[in-house]
Amino acid sequence: MKAILFDFDGVIIRSMENHFQGWRKAFGEYKIEISPEEVYVLEGQGVEEVGSQLTRKFNIPSQETPKIIEKKRQYFGEIKNFELYPHLLETLDWAKERMLKIGLVTGGNHEIVKRILQNFDIENYFDVIVTSEDVYLTKPSPEPYIRAAAILDVAPEDCIVVENSPLGIRSAKAANMKCIAITTTLSQLFLKEADVITDDLSKVLEALKKLY
Repeated sequence: MKAILFDFDGVIIRSMENHFQGWRKAFGEYKIEISPEEVYVLEGQGVEEVGSQLTRKFNIPSQETPKIIEKKRQYFGEIKNFELYPHLLETLDWAKERMLKIGLVTGGNHEIVKRILQNFDIENYFDVIVTSEDVYLTKPSPEPYIRAAAILDVAPEDCIVVENSPLGIRSAKAANMKCIAITTTLSQLFLKEADVITDDLSKVLEALKKLY
């Protein structure tokens, strides 16, 4: 293992609940009630792709998709109660002490991700940040993780990925990387394709120590 690549929402930052509230309010204006699971299983793609899939699922005319996405962004932007997951700093410090490279690979918006990292003063932990704006294809394509490995100059098979969504796990495995899944938003049933499934970042750290 030469590098650890983290997903962002639901792994670094407790924010998927906020993303869900944004989508819930946006679709609520169309009298549609969505469940958290319906949003969480789509995580890892850019907001445009998530919005397109959800509007198709609920048979909303495609011309409404940009409006729904904008409403979601607006509602999400009003939420300020982000927090780091417990044991994150401990895990990042462990990796830094062992001179492992650390990457962030997310379907999120670069500007928003960078601002949140800066607010928590953890941006300097990451040697590379790959967002949906940096790739042609988002997760479950392997492109985001392959791109991160290439920038870090590390072979994909020398990378360990920490994910919390089925699409993210598929992306990592398709990139020929081992994947540790964490049940922050979805149960183990959704994460079966991962090499290891854990409950929190303290267990992720235990798994990393074994793989190291």
